[in-house]
Amino acid sequence: MTMTPEEIARLDDYRFMRGPVGGNLAFLLDRLTDVMAIIAMHKVYCRIEKGPHAGEASLDVQEALDALQDAKDLIQQSMRELSPPTA
Repeated sequence: MTMTPEEIARLDDYRFMRGPVGGNLAFLLDRLTDVMAIIAMHKVYCRIEKGPHAGEASLDVQEALDALQDAKDLIQQSMRELSPPTA
C-alpha cells in the first residue's frame, strides 16, 4: 500500500493511541469515510434523469455507498470489541 508521509504519520498516531490493530482499524475507518464523502459528491452529478426514479442517485453509486457503510459498521464493531470494558 502506497501512502503519503502525512498518511504514514496519521497511521503511526493511531497505532500509538490504540495499539497496532486498533490503530489500523481507526485509520481504515478514516479512509472509508473519505471515500464515502467523495462518492457522495459524485452522487450529486450521477442522477437518473428519466422514469419513476428521476432525481435519485444511480443504483451503482448507491450500492457502492451501501457496501462502504456496511464495511464501516463492521470496523466500528471490531473497534468496540477491542476496547477495554469501562467500569
